[in-house]
Amino acid sequence: MKLLDNLDQWLYKYQEQQLHFFWAFTVTVILSCVWQPLVVSGLVITVAKELWDAQSSRHNFSWIDMKWGTIGWIVALVIVTQFN
Repeated sequence: MKLLDNLDQWLYKYQEQQLHFFWAFTVTVILSCVWQPLVVSGLVITVAKELWDAQSSRHNFSWIDMKWGTIGWIVALVIVTQFN
């Protein structure tokens, strides 16, 4: 039961980072398949979202979110370059 509790805590504790990773990854993969220059889209969206958060009163700028968005974008770059 301890393993399931640890897994549950890991999955739900890092939801924000997982969201940024998969958002940047998915946008990059899908849009780069449509038009190759859009391969930078995941990084652009990650930076734009964090700049938006910095201006918002409900959210703050987060380097951790930037890091996971960038990692998602890099993983997508590796995948996209392998199949193109």
